[in-house]
Amino acid sequence: ISLLSLVGVTSCSESDERSEYADWTLRNSQYIDSIANEAAQNSTGEWKRFLATGLNASLEWGNEYYVYCKVVNEGTGVEHPMFNDNVWLNYKGSLINGTIFDASYSGELDPEYEAPVETPLNECVIGFSTAVQEMVNGDVWEVYIPANLGYGSTDYGSIRAYSTLIFTINLVDFSHPVSNK
Repeated sequence: ISLLSLVGVTSCSESDERSEYADWTLRNSQYIDSIANEAAQNSTGEWKRFLATGLNASLEWGNEYYVYCKVVNEGTGVEHPMFNDNVWLNYKGSLINGTIFDASYSGELDPEYEAPVETPLNECVIGFSTAVQEMVNGDVWEVYIPANLGYGSTDYGSIRAYSTLIFTINLVDFSHPVSNK
């Protein structure tokens, strides 16, 4: 299978890649605006919108400063992780064109069988950490992160600059760092 993947990658022309990413910045901006509009409708209550961690909530901010979360499954936890916590979670990240750039599981998420990964929340992009700080154990959310709350104007591995990041996140657990006073 990996040989076929390699052949597929090497047979793509440069013009195919350019057309797939043509108007990428504009397409991503329009996409996040459409998600913001859908979240604003929120007739079923499944959408949540959070201002990026660290921004002054008394000021007016555009769509690109909010993280949009669609609740897939509500957890049973009652506490929320904090920015300096370690979190255990299952996740899958993709771009608006469907390209998966990172995942802790393959196929469909089954929280009962997945082995969560541990990560310090403060080492994640701000949009990701903003969303996770609002979750409780057991939550499964689709999270939509505007480019400037992700990697902004910088290419990062297979993630192109100005990319909206789309995650499915399942928060399994978290812990507060131990203080050595």
